[in-house]
Amino acid sequence: MANDDKPLKGRASEAARGKTKAAGERPFDMWLQKQLHAMYDEITSEPLPEDLLALIERDAKANKDPGPSGEE
Repeated sequence: MANDDKPLKGRASEAARGKTKAAGERPFDMWLQKQLHAMYDEITSEPLPEDLLALIERDAKANKDPGPSGEE
């Protein structure tokens, strides 16, 4: 747009006074959050597989031990 480089009068002051809606209050954002929860809540509540837990633990131990130069 031609006017993108011009500051918008009053916008910062409206945000400072709390007149603009927070991102989570917009209708699309509320709809998206609801849809994502409907799709993924069941999956995120499942426990991690034992193989993945073992990989994470092994990596944590490897990163905890100092390397050959003695640096962490």
